[in-house]
Formats: sequence, C-alpha cells, structure tokens
Amino acid sequence: MDAWKEKLAAARKTAMVQGSIRKVHYEFGNEVEMAEDYDMKTGELLIRKWKKASAIGKKSDWEYEVGAPPISQKSDLLWESSSTPRAFRQDSKTHFSWRVQPLPWPMSNYKISVEDSCIVIRTENKKYFKKLFIEDMERYKMSLHARHVKCAHANSTLMISYEKPGNVLQLEQEVYSELCKVKPIQDGDMEGCKQQ
Repeated sequence: MDAWKEKLAAARKTAMVQGSIRKVHYEFGNEVEMAEDYDMKTGELLIRKWKKASAIGKKSDWEYEVGAPPISQKSDLLWESSSTPRAFRQDSKTHFSWRVQPLPWPMSNYKISVEDSCIVIRTENKKYFKKLFIEDMERYKMSLHARHVKCAHANSTLMISYEKPGNVLQLEQEVYSELCKVKPIQDGDMEGCKQQ
C-alpha cells in the first residue's frame, strides 16, 4: 500500500474544479497518465481512467477503471449490440461495486465466486461469463475473500459489491485529503497544462 501512496505523491498533479466535481490529472512518467473525478460533497471517486503509451510510443485511448466510458458516437458501420451486457465499476465510500446490464435472468441463475484474485460471474444457462478485477486490491497486494462479496439483481441489472478493507478506507481518505491540498487551476490559467 505504501508503494502506491508513494507513487501518487511523486506524480505530477494538476487539479481543477468543475461544478461540484474535483478533477485530478496525474503524470507518472514513461507516458503514463491517470485522471480521477471526485464528488466534492461526498469525497467519492466517480471516475478513474488510465492512458498509456504503446511499445511504439502511440498514446492509447482512455481505459476506464472506475466509472462508465461515454457511449461512442462514431459513425462506424459496425457497433456493439445494445443487448450485449456491459460491466462497469461504480464505487461507493465503503464498497468496490459493479453494475452489469442488461442481464435479464432471475438472481437464481447467477453463480458468483472468488477465484485467482478476481470475482467471477457465471450463469446456470451458460449464456454469460465475466471476470471482475479489483485493480486497487492488486496494487495493494491484498487477496480477495468470498465473504466480502454481495450481489443483488433488479431491472435487468446485476449489482455486485465487495466490502473495502479498513486499511483501504484509511488510505483512500489520506489520498483524498492530500488531493484537496492541490491548488486547482482557474479558468484561463494555462500554466502547468500541456498543449496538444
């Protein structure tokens, strides 16, 4: 856990406030960037996304770890079916949480287990399989335990949550307190911002 805290402390940070959202951009070096959005009223993490350079130096698109990516409005001839289930992480203060939708089957059809440091979703009818990873727990080198997993189903949405361990809650509070000390840039203040 200390290694992650040190990595965040060493990163170059830029913050801005947009309405009630605190946006923080991190540059870690080696062409790795992370962006986080926090609700300023609750301190909850809304979005965490990563951008990394490929082996040949090309920047990737943002990869969402927490929060749902915006729906693409590209005018491609092929697009994903709206009936294909999508899983996205949507954490609360006390739980790592996912929503998987649309999944129309009753709760009795789902088998949720913890295997090889991930949460696995299977269905009795063998129509859906998904592994959910908690990158935070991997960064902290902590193992998962099945007793902390809870699930529910409503409105074609499977909701899975994993209770955050106490030391993770403490670390998140410390990190958020440090982020609140980063002076946000103001409109028109371009110092510290890279131009494309």
